[in-house]
Amino acid sequence: MKKTLLSLTLLLTGYCGFAQYEGFENWTQGSVLVLDQYETPANELGALGNLAIQQSTDAVDGTYSVRLETVTIPSGDTVFGYILSGDPDALAPGQPVTIGGVDSIIGYWKYDVMPGDSCALLLAASQTGFGLTGGGTYYVTGTQSSWKRFAYEVNAIMADSILLAFATGDPLNEFNGIPGTWMMIDNVKLKNSTGQLQDVYNQSFENWTTVTWDNPDGWFTSNEYAVGQTPMPAEKSTDAYSGTYALELNTINSQWGDTMSGLATNGSFNEFGMFGGVPYTSQPTAVNVYYKYAPVANDSGWVNIQFKNGGSVIAQAGALVGAQANYTMLSSLLSFPMAPDTFLIAAGSGEIPGSQLLIDHIDMTFPVGINENIKIDRLESYPNPTTDILNLRFELKNSNLVSVNLLDITGKVLKNKSFGNLSSGTYNESFNTSSFTSGIYFIEFTVGNEKIVNRFIVK
Repeated sequence: MKKTLLSLTLLLTGYCGFAQYEGFENWTQGSVLVLDQYETPANELGALGNLAIQQSTDAVDGTYSVRLETVTIPSGDTVFGYILSGDPDALAPGQPVTIGGVDSIIGYWKYDVMPGDSCALLLAASQTGFGLTGGGTYYVTGTQSSWKRFAYEVNAIMADSILLAFATGDPLNEFNGIPGTWMMIDNVKLKNSTGQLQDVYNQSFENWTTVTWDNPDGWFTSNEYAVGQTPMPAEKSTDAYSGTYALELNTINSQWGDTMSGLATNGSFNEFGMFGGVPYTSQPTAVNVYYKYAPVANDSGWVNIQFKNGGSVIAQAGALVGAQANYTMLSSLLSFPMAPDTFLIAAGSGEIPGSQLLIDHIDMTFPVGINENIKIDRLESYPNPTTDILNLRFELKNSNLVSVNLLDITGKVLKNKSFGNLSSGTYNESFNTSSFTSGIYFIEFTVGNEKIVNRFIVK
């Protein structure tokens, strides 16, 4: 009985077909607007944090003010808006005082605070050799819909530095607040006992910087939590197994002093690990990932794979990976008790700063039927990868009609040739691929009414 051995999404290798899932060729630039000279949720959570701090043109002084808001992000977590200069855990100052002491802090704000919530201003003044000399935490509740001047006593007779923060909620008491609470701030100054004024850093919030990074399309990475870092936890690399790009994951020391792993998933991450995924209903016998790994010391990278049905994991695989200087295939075997509805994959670069994991060319292995009466003994394509010329060599058992199409990954025919009816024997043919862009392509080889599809790569 005659069969179509492979569709355009399956690749013939022995008795298995391979369907590529991801080649990391498509990337999109993400960006956030970061307030200069302050730590904010945008520094900590990237685009997600940008929901909790925004530049506003509703200003008392200059062009801009800053708006802080408590929000719920896609993971379900509550994020409070804040700006911070200094380290409140260590009561370490973030900016200098040049007027000798701080009698009060003054400025303008407006706010809408949800019932049971608050907004806060924290100021701690200190003097070298004396420690804390004044300050406090000042709360507001209710609603103030128009700009209102505030003035709070600090009573620091002498001070050479301050810690300064504004926040929605009450983070000092580990309360992130209630989503919907917001406050706006502008034109903040320090005042000493003689009435002399000093601007705090970026006092009317005029100075902002747009920070950009690349993210692979359809993937969530730890770049969201490392805005402005060099290197980023996830970067676009030209050290690829196939095509032009690969995904590079780096374990880094973050700007806040923490170790941050390079993480990537087609779902999402929260404090409990990876979740979500993408719709998927096929049942592959294996998932294959090509990787290179350069660990620091005895660090390990990892790949984790899950197939789910109705939210429950029904098949999973993956492994810890050690040092590999060249691309190596990690093949994870699978078996299914039922059809899945979701596919979830994640990878990480390890725990020691400097470890680097490159991953590329994720594909699925599927069993395919092989017809014992197939009319072709051998089909070879070389070189693979190729640049300008793709050579084909095939051997026919019996005379038959033969044609060849070269296709792109969408199935579009780029080149085709019909050989007519060929006698049994060995044949050689060449195709010019110099006009093809770098990437993955397919050879559709038809003998009579049987079809074989092979993959080739153009560098």
